[in-house]
Amino acid sequence: LLNAGALPNQDPINCLQIALRMGNYELMNLLLRHGANVNYFCRVNTTHFPSALQYALKDEVMLRMLNYGYDVHSCFDCPQGNTSHSPYVTDGWTSTVIKDTMFCEVITLSWLKHLSGKVVRIMLDYVDHVHICWKLEAVLKEQELWPDINSILTNARSLKHLCRLKIRECMGRLRLRCPVFMTFLPLPNCLKDYILYKEYDLYGQENFTGTY
Repeated sequence: LLNAGALPNQDPINCLQIALRMGNYELMNLLLRHGANVNYFCRVNTTHFPSALQYALKDEVMLRMLNYGYDVHSCFDCPQGNTSHSPYVTDGWTSTVIKDTMFCEVITLSWLKHLSGKVVRIMLDYVDHVHICWKLEAVLKEQELWPDINSILTNARSLKHLCRLKIRECMGRLRLRCPVFMTFLPLPNCLKDYILYKEYDLYGQENFTGTY
C-alpha cells in the first residue's frame, strides 16, 4: 500500500503511534521512510512535545529511530524556567486529561524519573545548546549520567555537531527521510552517514539491546 502511494498520516489513529506501541521496529522504519510524521500529536492526552516520545522512553532503539526530524527542542521548553514549579501538577496527569503537559512534568514522575538521565542524554545528541528548567535539573542531578549531561549543557557544542544540525535544518524533514533524495545528494557517503546519524542507528546496526 505504501509503495502504491498510501498516505501514513491520514488515519484518526496514527499508524506510527500503533507501530510504537507495538514496539515493532521494522514497521516503524517502513512508515518513517514513507513519510510518517514523527511529530504527530495524539488526539487524547495532548502534550507540549510530539506524542511519539511517550512510547519510546524505555527503548533506546526506538528513541534513536526518532531522529527523522523529531522536534527535540520542544521537550526542553518550560515556561517556569529556573523558578519553582507548582506542586499541583507534579503528577503529570490530573483531572484535566487533555492539556499542554510539559516534558519536565512527565519525565520527573516517580515511575519515570529513573529514565530521565538516559533519555535526556540521548536527546542532547540531536540539539544544539539548550536550557533545562529547575525541576528537570533537580531530577537529573540524582542520575548517574548527570556529570556527562552537565558537561554538555555548560560547554560549547562542537562545530562539527552544529554543522550537522544546520545541514539537517536546511534539508528539511521530508528530504532527510527520502532514500532517493539522499542517493542523489552530491556528498561523500561518509558525510551522508554523519548527517543521518548513522553512528547512532541501532536499528540499522541490528543492535536491538537498547531497552533499559
